[in-house]
Amino acid sequence: MRYFSSRIIKGGSPRNVAWSTLPVFFILLAFLFAACSSGNASTATSKFGGKLNVGLDSDVVTLDPLLSTALVDRQVMLNIYDTLVRVDAQNNVQPDLATSWQYTSPTQLVFTLRTDVKFTDGTPFNAQAVVFNIDRILTTPSSPRLSEISTVKDVVALDSSHVRFDLKSAFAPLLLTLTDRAGMMLSPTAIKRLGKNLANDPLNAGSGPFMFSQWVKGDHLTIIRNPHYWQKDAQGNTLPYLQSITYHGITDSTVEFTNLQTGNIDVADTVNPNLVAQAKANPNLIYRQIPGLSFYGIELNTRAAPFNNVHVRRAIAWGVNRNEILNTVFKGVGVIAQGPLSPGSWAYASNFAPYTYNINNAKSELQQAGQSSVTFTLLTVSGDPLATQEAQFIQSELKPAGITVNIKEETFATLLTDSETFNFQAAVLGWSGRPDPDGNMYSWFHTGGGNNDMRYSNPQVDSLLEAARTSTDQATRAQDYIQAQQLIAQDAPYIFLYHGVAIQASSTKVKNFLLLPTTIMEFANVYLGS
Repeated sequence: MRYFSSRIIKGGSPRNVAWSTLPVFFILLAFLFAACSSGNASTATSKFGGKLNVGLDSDVVTLDPLLSTALVDRQVMLNIYDTLVRVDAQNNVQPDLATSWQYTSPTQLVFTLRTDVKFTDGTPFNAQAVVFNIDRILTTPSSPRLSEISTVKDVVALDSSHVRFDLKSAFAPLLLTLTDRAGMMLSPTAIKRLGKNLANDPLNAGSGPFMFSQWVKGDHLTIIRNPHYWQKDAQGNTLPYLQSITYHGITDSTVEFTNLQTGNIDVADTVNPNLVAQAKANPNLIYRQIPGLSFYGIELNTRAAPFNNVHVRRAIAWGVNRNEILNTVFKGVGVIAQGPLSPGSWAYASNFAPYTYNINNAKSELQQAGQSSVTFTLLTVSGDPLATQEAQFIQSELKPAGITVNIKEETFATLLTDSETFNFQAAVLGWSGRPDPDGNMYSWFHTGGGNNDMRYSNPQVDSLLEAARTSTDQATRAQDYIQAQQLIAQDAPYIFLYHGVAIQASSTKVKNFLLLPTTIMEFANVYLGS
């Protein structure tokens, strides 16, 4: 069952007073003052309390940012761990644990840090904590974070409140990169104490608005209010307002929406496209969507047959019908994708469309590969009829080209493990997107990138992505990304299908919800009302 509670603190009763002995003016004034005071107190306190229930489209995988590759992980972690800097609704960098920053040279960035923050285990946040967290990434070659900040050479604590990042070369995406997992700050004491348990039980490891409480895998994960959180609202009240948040993994998007309608959850991270019109029409729900930064499609293992042949990969690119998948399966919620950068990116190329649905071209590519037919296994997530339908469409679309697709459904965690360990031929996996184009391209398509499950390698692409990192001119960077996309499309290690949207799907009781293009649900300022 879902329980809701609201802590409303009423004003105290006045002492016994012989009101008849007071002048009428003072009596009226006293009543006016009491009414105003009571009203202000009610406004200030009525936001506090309440237990929020949130639906996620899969179970959380890990709560260690060093290891994480899943969006559902970030949904929780960005509410329990602070980052050095944060991103706003316009994708601009804003202060968080760092109050300001300055490039003292193209390869040196100095952060000024907050001095009033402690992790919930009592460890002070300071420059040494920053050094510890960044060094943890730089000394872990297996971490997906390493390729995100591989341009960082060293991090130096100048004093307790100032830390300097020394770079190997100029690195334009650094600030935006530090708004996410690479910039999450955890207690060094907690990391040492917890060891491998950090991934599943990060007790008192953060300094964010909420603290980890309990994780029952396959059922729910609960975080609770951090009473010592440093951030305050405009009236000077300590955030957050909510007493707790419980996340529920619900793989079937139809079931998730039913739970939203019935009030079992207050917020859903996704809505089945078939139900968007119903969500919009429900007076008890709020549904909004904005262009997102994501891409979705099919990873192809370029080191495993049959996809070690570029012509077979191109055959898949020609043989899938993107329009049919988007409009039939996803009811037009999104836009066709031909590359990793969505219309929400400043480097998006609107005229870039290397592939259309063309069975003859798909057959021609197979012929160039010396094959008349191909069979492969396609991994997709289990428990979601929409994901199954998408895989079935891919299967039926490729069949006329002589391509047989065997669909294998796996839990999301297993699918991630198989893709990250290269134990696959093809897998339906997407990316939630990042504000800087580097976050959508470098870790995915640079040789050895942290998300490069395809084991794709092209020296020209590497050079372009490296050049885009070092340039500070946005137009120059955009051209580098456009050229890199063209080469990636020719090599087809990933079959881009569509770009998604960022949504808010919540009960009308959920107030002050900020919809971000990154799709991250931040709850520090959210409260429950009537």
